[in-house]
Amino acid sequence: MGKRMWRRSLNLLAILSLFLSVAISSVHAATTAQPEITLSGVNQLQVGESKELIVSTTNLAAETQITLSLPAGLEFDEAQFKQRADVTEEQISIHREQAELVITLHTAMAMKLSLPVIAAKAGTYQLQARTTTLQSNQQTVTVTDMQSATETTTEKNDSTATVTTPEDNSSTSVAESNNTSSSSTTTASSSVTSEKEFSASTSTTPVLNSKSIIQSRASSTISLKVDQSSGTSSLLTNNYYGGDYQVSGTVWDNTAETLSFYAMMTKRDGNGATPAKEQLLGTVKVASNVQQSRQFTIPDSYLPDVNTQSAGSLYRVRIEARQTTSNFGSANFQLAYVQGNLGLTAPSMVNFGDNLSVTETEKRTFLGKIAAGDQPLAVKDTRIFPASSTINGWQLTVSLAQQMTGASTGTVLTDSLHYLNNGTDYTLSSAASPVASLQTATPGKNTVISDTWNAQNGLAFEPTPGQPKSEQYSGSVTWNLQETPANK
Repeated sequence: MGKRMWRRSLNLLAILSLFLSVAISSVHAATTAQPEITLSGVNQLQVGESKELIVSTTNLAAETQITLSLPAGLEFDEAQFKQRADVTEEQISIHREQAELVITLHTAMAMKLSLPVIAAKAGTYQLQARTTTLQSNQQTVTVTDMQSATETTTEKNDSTATVTTPEDNSSTSVAESNNTSSSSTTTASSSVTSEKEFSASTSTTPVLNSKSIIQSRASSTISLKVDQSSGTSSLLTNNYYGGDYQVSGTVWDNTAETLSFYAMMTKRDGNGATPAKEQLLGTVKVASNVQQSRQFTIPDSYLPDVNTQSAGSLYRVRIEARQTTSNFGSANFQLAYVQGNLGLTAPSMVNFGDNLSVTETEKRTFLGKIAAGDQPLAVKDTRIFPASSTINGWQLTVSLAQQMTGASTGTVLTDSLHYLNNGTDYTLSSAASPVASLQTATPGKNTVISDTWNAQNGLAFEPTPGQPKSEQYSGSVTWNLQETPANK
């Protein structure tokens, strides 16, 4: 009996030893797994596009810090990350240290972290994460341009100063006879306006040349193209002067569904206020495989105010066409907060001469002169730009508002008003003729164009020989000032 009990005890001890051996082996196997950091996900982007960089970790201790260096051509979308992170702040935290992201693991766990990055500049970049003892693989990310911006485009900018003539208009009167003299005047006194028109560079001229395509993690693919974005080597910067902001572009979806459009702003530089989390711009039911044009308004109530404090601030704006928070198309651009505007003054009277002869048999050019005491034709720039923003230039043009017309007979001297620009003779019509321009403006500078009027520059009267009668003639012109992209 005693021997049987002893053998049973030995058997139980053997079984218990086996269990302990298995348990100890399992623990030993778990503790000998090597710590590891791996980068994957994004490898190719277009400027303005956003995709996710995947940071995977294995067997890292709690409070381990991972440092990820981001080159200048890639940006971490912090706002987007905070909205979509699958982990809590108790598990991980991220903060910036200059051009690096520092990721702190507060708990020991296997992690697969998605970091949204935005392509800001074309190039090929090598990404690598590291701790004090480990380093990850190198992840190569290639950023390409979608298409080149049109350098010669001089579309109307976020701020436009326009000089137009009143109802009595700029009247240039010319009296031509052997013995009759009369004065000729051009009244071109008009109001100066400053208006914002959303259409973005590092110019403020909006150009449709950016495409941001996000492959959805659901069943559909959404493509968003925004006029204010850029397909060039950096994010397009649009000037903002206050008020509502119009965003336009096209959206394409391979699935018929309802999309919600959102705007999200992140301050990059300056003392402007921090914007709200996001703003719903509207919802649209899209058809399958049809590119649709869309326009939405970012309300003034969402955008931080333009004031003395915010002047010079720079914000990044992200527009999303969202079906769900994981199924969306996006595009990105920048807003430069600009205080001040481009101002334009124009003379109320330009005189082409008195006592002009009606017997002229050859075509002659009579150069205009501003009446004594009248204001000059001048551009005054009072804008304040962000330090990191390229200063946009301006372009001044002139167009015909009214042909030279006789005061008594109503005779029209067709194509007699001209503008000379560095010796090039432009016959004025409803189309704009160039007067002056600056590729890169100087804020605070007052540029007086009429000071350079001479035989090669200025408003001119060129009547057809034998056409004028002995009477007074007058006409009017419209001056138009536009903010244009800086020279690249």
